[in-house]
Amino acid sequence: MLTAVDEKNCLINLLETLPASRSKQYFCPFCHSEVVFKNGSIKLPHFAHKQLKTCTLGNENESEQHLMLKKELYEWLKETESVEIEHYLPELRQTPDLLINGKVALEIQCSPLSLKRLHERTMNYRLHGFKVVWLMGRDLWLGNRLTELKKQLLCYSENHGFHYWELDLTKRVLRLQSLIHEDLRGRLFYVTHSFLFKEKPLLDCLRTPFVQQELLKMAVYPDNQLQHFIHKQLFHKSPKWLHLQSLYYQKGKNILDLDFMRPYIAPPGLNLLVPFMDNLTGSSFEQLSKIPVSYYQNFLDVFQKKKIEILYPPRFYAIMKKQK
Repeated sequence: MLTAVDEKNCLINLLETLPASRSKQYFCPFCHSEVVFKNGSIKLPHFAHKQLKTCTLGNENESEQHLMLKKELYEWLKETESVEIEHYLPELRQTPDLLINGKVALEIQCSPLSLKRLHERTMNYRLHGFKVVWLMGRDLWLGNRLTELKKQLLCYSENHGFHYWELDLTKRVLRLQSLIHEDLRGRLFYVTHSFLFKEKPLLDCLRTPFVQQELLKMAVYPDNQLQHFIHKQLFHKSPKWLHLQSLYYQKGKNILDLDFMRPYIAPPGLNLLVPFMDNLTGSSFEQLSKIPVSYYQNFLDVFQKKKIEILYPPRFYAIMKKQK
């Protein structure tokens, strides 16, 4: 914790001032139990509960990465915005890492959390009128595979499609992974934009997916070895591929007869392997109020009429549809 209250209920923010005396008593703003000030050589100066079991706030065992990122973003934001660190919201019983202008909650997630907890926190912010933005630390960078947790942390806009935010403390960079697509092997493809810390106002960076701009695009190529890959998956009795093969058999088809010379790649949540069924996976996205069905439909319309060599954001496919 980087904040506590003293005996007079005055807030102490360790990023602004250090306690003048270790002999004073300090208390958790959330549970009001006593905390101690720690100023060692490994972590940033911080507060810790004397008895952790008395508090359910959940920020006691923050890593050095998490503490340092809160510090960096706090100092970045305060140059242009009104920002509060670890500000307790009693109506939500939550404490965002950073609260911007009293309405945007910034959550820095450096370690995995349960889908249940992610849902509870996201919905709680939404129901109380707060906008929440999740920024992921090193262990949750997007990488080459989309886990269920990462899927539930995806954002969406018409200009950038599915996108994802990352924080790199070592390089002091905020990364925006945009135009995210997934191929039939489960590999991810995306475009990366990087913003150096304090290069420009942080809120301007976070608005990037939504402001007017040139259309993004990303080249893709046919997966000429995909049929061989699926054959191997069936030979080794992969449950996923055996299930898909059974669906094709029920329709009098064989999954290995598909035209695999086309680049089978799609936005997350769209399944190109079942064109005779509902292409949507049936899953939802925690950070989206609804599944972007029109994006999927417009994408499929282009996909089914020609070989895709360039991928675009949803706005491109919407414009094409209007021009017909």
